[in-house]
Amino acid sequence: MHVSGILRGSALLVLCLMLSSSRSEAQLIDARFGVGFNTLLSSEDGLGLGFRGRMAIPINADISFAFDAGMNGFVLNGRDDATYVFDPQASLIVTLPGVEHAAYIMGGMGAYANTSDSDGALSGPTFHFGIGWIRPLRESVLFYEIDPALVVGSRDVSVAIPFRIGIIF
Repeated sequence: MHVSGILRGSALLVLCLMLSSSRSEAQLIDARFGVGFNTLLSSEDGLGLGFRGRMAIPINADISFAFDAGMNGFVLNGRDDATYVFDPQASLIVTLPGVEHAAYIMGGMGAYANTSDSDGALSGPTFHFGIGWIRPLRESVLFYEIDPALVVGSRDVSVAIPFRIGIIF
């Protein structure tokens, strides 16, 4: 699957999910947005650094649907040998009981879209399942999470393990 096919498929998935709900307009008013930084340890590409954005739409007090996307650069070998990966995800987030440091689990599907031109570059759909924690601030919320994913390439299966930290507005 080419990068453009993954991007089109991700956009189509988000559009279908948003249009399928009759409550989607009301839910968007309650949507939460977040931004953060991440490190991504990939069995294929090594250690990458990146940023991420997320929109979460509550279904009820415990469950949210989220769409997030990140861009990661594997640049530790210099610019000439750098690899960049776009990784959108659709997730279901379940918040576990807790007051100060509430935990949540998340799982879903996404893509690992390597922008490298080389034929051996790993790209494909992902399946992820992770855990995170939130800490209330005054008007925002700090989050940190680890969300391992299996990357299903055309010939291989690989593992990508991100650690993310950021702010939810």
